[in-house]
Amino acid sequence: MKNRFPVLIGVLIGLGLLAYMFMFQVRYDQVAVLTTFDKAATPVYDEAGGVVERGSLRYEPGLYWKLPWPIQKVQHYETRLRLHEHRLEQVSTADGKSVAVRVFLVWRIEDPLAFFVKLENAESATKKLTPLLSEELSGTIGRYRMEHIVNASPAEVRLEDIEAEALMNLQARLAKLGYGIRAKQVGIRRVVLPEESTAKVFETMRKTRERLASSAKSSGTAQAATVISEAEAAQKRILAFAERRAQAIRAQGDKEAARYYAAFREDEALAIFLRRLETLKLILPHNATFVLDSGQLSIDQLFDDLELPGAPTGGGGTDKSGQ
Repeated sequence: MKNRFPVLIGVLIGLGLLAYMFMFQVRYDQVAVLTTFDKAATPVYDEAGGVVERGSLRYEPGLYWKLPWPIQKVQHYETRLRLHEHRLEQVSTADGKSVAVRVFLVWRIEDPLAFFVKLENAESATKKLTPLLSEELSGTIGRYRMEHIVNASPAEVRLEDIEAEALMNLQARLAKLGYGIRAKQVGIRRVVLPEESTAKVFETMRKTRERLASSAKSSGTAQAATVISEAEAAQKRILAFAERRAQAIRAQGDKEAARYYAAFREDEALAIFLRRLETLKLILPHNATFVLDSGQLSIDQLFDDLELPGAPTGGGGTDKSGQ
């Protein structure tokens, strides 16, 4: 019984070694290239795009058989997106200014067989992608001005256009080289201005702001002049209308007054008496009572001894009061 246990362990180890030699696994996020004597077979597809013969590629997750090394070898590649960050690099813009940028590249293996033949592994791919990304970055930024990269106005910044153009150019070059790589995104992570470029950028921004301020001031002055002109025109129209209205009212008043003056000229004493009564009402607007001594002052003397029409001329002895 004691001798069976080591035998069982040995059998299990042997089976494991055999499985390792004759089998391999492909995970759900992998694709495998199975080579025979370091040569890979190309898959065969029908007219509809279906796989007739899968060749050396193994896409589906699971366990597969293989001949032991060195007859057959297996190279696994991940199908996930990969990130490659480029170093900070100084480039020149279209207007002759320098700027240091740091970019990143998101890529994936699109054709595992071509990738295996041309590059074989991810380290080789990184070495090939670094100079390509640097060249496309320099060439693309060289077609834009500094104000398109750094600007106080967000509408003038064209970093997205630079990224899109660099991505399109890089995709075209990778397709032409046949690396089996698909570039998914090129992005600018960081922008650094050298000291001499910083001073130039600030000077440009200052001039831009001064130009915008001058334009706004000119626009405001023109609008103010328009408002003042409209107000003055409205004032003249209102004054002219008021003057015409006043003249019409004055003429109407003169016409009415002439009619009363004609009546007053027929009896001037009565007119004066009525006028003084109106004046007395204005002087005493509220209920006021005057008590006069009839022996000393007659009501007629309030009006400078005015002779009333039809009234006696002698002084009376009765008390009189007025309100």
